[in-house]
Amino acid sequence: MLAVATALLTAGDGLSLRAVPREQSGQGTVLLDLDQRLGGGHGSNKSVARQMNVMGHAVSEVSERWGSNVVYAIFTSNIPKYRVKLETQLETWAARPAAEGRYVAVGAKNYPDAWQSSSILRSSCGDDMSSIFCKEATLLAEGAARGADWLVVVGEDNYVYTRHVEAFLRVQDPDRAVAFGYVGCGRGKFCHDSAQFNVHGGLCGGGGYIISRAALQRLLADGAPALHKVYDKTADPNDMTTSCELVRHGTQLRHLPGMHGSPMFMIQQYFNAAHGDEIMTSHYLQPAVMRWMHAEVEEMGDSVMQKLQAEAFDHGCAIGMNQTLWAKEYSRCVHINGRFF
Repeated sequence: MLAVATALLTAGDGLSLRAVPREQSGQGTVLLDLDQRLGGGHGSNKSVARQMNVMGHAVSEVSERWGSNVVYAIFTSNIPKYRVKLETQLETWAARPAAEGRYVAVGAKNYPDAWQSSSILRSSCGDDMSSIFCKEATLLAEGAARGADWLVVVGEDNYVYTRHVEAFLRVQDPDRAVAFGYVGCGRGKFCHDSAQFNVHGGLCGGGGYIISRAALQRLLADGAPALHKVYDKTADPNDMTTSCELVRHGTQLRHLPGMHGSPMFMIQQYFNAAHGDEIMTSHYLQPAVMRWMHAEVEEMGDSVMQKLQAEAFDHGCAIGMNQTLWAKEYSRCVHINGRFF
């Protein structure tokens, strides 16, 4: 039935659902000198890893394996529903990087002891909505201090196609001050002192963003307290604050179309994402949908897929996405898929 609906949509609605091979490449190791590219250029293993003594910041044992690696990070909360989403990531796409010490969730100072694990970085921050600024500044300081090659910052409802991300980053250079993401948000509304930002905008946080080690260490050149001060006083969204600070410290924001921040509703859209070869992240995945997505990415058996599909989709539409904000889009999904599922 999915094949029938896929064919109809491809012909009638312009939505390509062609399955393509997954990239199987692993992650490359690239090492850093803050302002100079060392012998061999990017992709070379001849460089010497450079951690950074970040003034006013004490590193955590949680990050001891971050050096010269691709690290994935989210911000988490004491609220149970966010714990469920964190656990879902750890059961799916984050399982491998977490086992390798390359996944972290930044929690509050009162993060429950019962939930503590080797993937939780307990910060000195609060746990209300405004505390996400403090958590982000803490994460950036930790990444700079440990010398992570790349810091991939996403949300608890993002699915990350880690094979694609790491294959892409393998041929990039963390010696360069660069950040990748979906660029264009906030154009002309924030960071008015930057001509680059006024023309091109900043990083759209919904799809996540990827920050190089050189960019991280420039951000922390004046120490952690200075960065926290900026984040503590801002009234701007955290993705705009980070974008502005990156630009002000000489980092280039590079557009990466594969970091998707828009919602999806139809099972065909999720199928297409799972089998695409250029997509890096998907956004707004409910836990059941994330488990289905991971099974599809990993090409698990039909018996597994059928059970997960029943839990994730209702008549071919993602359960949990029937919200007021997206009522029109969800209604369209029901109208089309109701004939097939």
